[in-house]
Amino acid sequence: MSDQPVLLQLPEELYARIRQIAEESQRPVESVLVDSLSLLFGELPDNDSLTPEMLSSLTDEQLWAIVHRHLAWALDSRLRELSELGKTGQLSAEEYAEMESLVEQTDRHILLRSQALLLLKQRGYDVEHRLKMGA
Repeated sequence: MSDQPVLLQLPEELYARIRQIAEESQRPVESVLVDSLSLLFGELPDNDSLTPEMLSSLTDEQLWAIVHRHLAWALDSRLRELSELGKTGQLSAEEYAEMESLVEQTDRHILLRSQALLLLKQRGYDVEHRLKMGA
């Protein structure tokens, strides 16, 4: 997929916040914008570009996007399939490595979601109530 240029007029206050986040995380403004849009409209990064430590610089909306993001159905389905094969002792070395990778991705997702929930709670949200409403 190729990148598409976008000319965007931002309110001064929003740009100031984005610039602040970029400075705090020592990243370019463009990177902060792309990561933010990916969190809201795309997939969570699979690499180490989003760490639990970086979550504190995200907006509340971005944190809620992480909370409500689900693992891809195909990833979850494959992990269940490999787990079942593992219970019967029928995993090849490649499948075992794949399963370990999927478990790491799942653990990472859970860690980011948990950290996002903690931050939202610290910011004054009634997390338990909001999660029950969304269920």
